[in-house]
Amino acid sequence: MKYRAAIHHFNATNLKAKIRTSLEFVDWKNKIYPDSNVWIKPNLTFPEYRPGVTTSPHFMAALLDVLRERTKHLTVFESDGGNNSYPIERAFAAHNLYEICESRAVRLLNLSRAETEVIKVPGGWRSYRLALNREMLETADMTISVPVPKMHFVTRFTGAIKNHWGTVPDSMRLKNHFFFKYAINEIVRRLKSQITVVDGEYFLNNNGPVVGDPVKMDLVMAADNPLTADMILMDLMGVESEKIGYIRRAWQQNTGPQSLAEIELNTDLDDFRTFEFSYQRDPVDYLAWLGFHNYLITWLVYLSPLNTFAHWWIRMLRGGSRQVEDYYDSFIKDNEPG
Repeated sequence: MKYRAAIHHFNATNLKAKIRTSLEFVDWKNKIYPDSNVWIKPNLTFPEYRPGVTTSPHFMAALLDVLRERTKHLTVFESDGGNNSYPIERAFAAHNLYEICESRAVRLLNLSRAETEVIKVPGGWRSYRLALNREMLETADMTISVPVPKMHFVTRFTGAIKNHWGTVPDSMRLKNHFFFKYAINEIVRRLKSQITVVDGEYFLNNNGPVVGDPVKMDLVMAADNPLTADMILMDLMGVESEKIGYIRRAWQQNTGPQSLAEIELNTDLDDFRTFEFSYQRDPVDYLAWLGFHNYLITWLVYLSPLNTFAHWWIRMLRGGSRQVEDYYDSFIKDNEPG
């Protein structure tokens, strides 16, 4: 089976046309119909727009305009910021999504305020439980991931697949990190995630997902499934895909291509390899890495009665240089009403 993806450079005047052309290459008209109920997941991992960190407002506006040519049944959604860092309504407002969606008759939904249903996540020798949005599970014909490609200080890389983590409505979803590679792939399957549209105006280098360095790339990509998109993005960014646990899990489940040779592209990728990306992890970042893979450490740092002391200790070790929560804390403090 050949998977398909189209990638283009774009500018301020032709973004909508490039999105449409990319979607045509992946045969979107035979996947999205006038009565299709389509849910769109941007990346709003910070409460204000940051190049290379969050999906841009102008990209979302252009994408919704194109999608409305096929169906009017569109829902843009996201959940509250992780670790109770900010209500997603703050990010909706800062990304101008209230106006963008209202003017296009598109529903905007905070999953953290909606009804959930618990699903079982197969995980090797055992299964886990995870709550997802009930309406999306029951009614979505397709979920479209709209990621921003980033290096990630824990998982090395985040793109189309990992962008689905925000579909978990619990703002303390980090307590589920220890079975992340199983959960994220089950989420992609359950939510019928197919077409992916990448906001590649900026990529994030070094130490994402929030504190890295934005790199101007000016590209848009449409792919026929999230793994297709991620295989291409990892190649462009020089990421060793076999080192990414959730990618290996996707290969085991045969949810998409296992090499670029299985993907039919509209053009040569050499034209888009314009920057040499690197991956950085501070020594203290290894604590986050350990917590990502170990429930006991996650519980101690985030959920136990000692969590305040644990955060203070980590900040002391880090010196305040890269702690993601510090950015959330300072943003929220600076934007308190009054």
